[in-house]
Amino acid sequence: MIVVTPAIFTNDEGVLASQANQLAPHAPWIQIDLSDGTMVPDATIMDIEKLKAVIVSHPTISFEAHLMVDNPVKYLKPLVDAGFKRIIAQVEAADPRQFMEDAQIESVEVGLALDGASEIDAIEPFLETVDLVVVMTVEAGVADAPFLPESMEKMKSIRHHYPDLPIVAEGNIDERNASLLVDVGVSRIVISADMLLKDPGSIDATIEALQGK
Repeated sequence: MIVVTPAIFTNDEGVLASQANQLAPHAPWIQIDLSDGTMVPDATIMDIEKLKAVIVSHPTISFEAHLMVDNPVKYLKPLVDAGFKRIIAQVEAADPRQFMEDAQIESVEVGLALDGASEIDAIEPFLETVDLVVVMTVEAGVADAPFLPESMEKMKSIRHHYPDLPIVAEGNIDERNASLLVDVGVSRIVISADMLLKDPGSIDATIEALQGK
């Protein structure tokens, strides 16, 4: 069964805390998307102490960070020290190889994400060493970006060559395309917290629908 992870993207400290509180009873992992404005136009909270406060307040939840920044190495150690258990950077960052080298020294899972607009060649050199790969199903930073069906071809190729590598899909995923993603070998999908919290009373039902239950 496919795993559903909610993702929080906000520059508002109150929204971050509120969404984490609402999502914690429903998911063992929560992703926090982090942007400093260098890769995508909208910036998020980057204050390490504020991020740490959210993590500390939910000791039973595992948090992952998805860094959409040009220089993920800058944030790696502070985020690990804050309590993140998984760090993901974009392969389009300035030096993904340095990020991978530094991340493997830390006691965290490490992944790279491929933007929807990027070719699979960009991430292929790293697939032997990542703990997971994220294939974006939208173009990062584009408002209301549409789901890109061609992203599924990238997933098929990765699954064929790396049958045991966890593949994560992220970006404008709904019940219809979630089932298609399962068919191409996706292990986990990342869903916007805003979408899951449109009806807070139906979070579990929404997650189950995405899982095809």
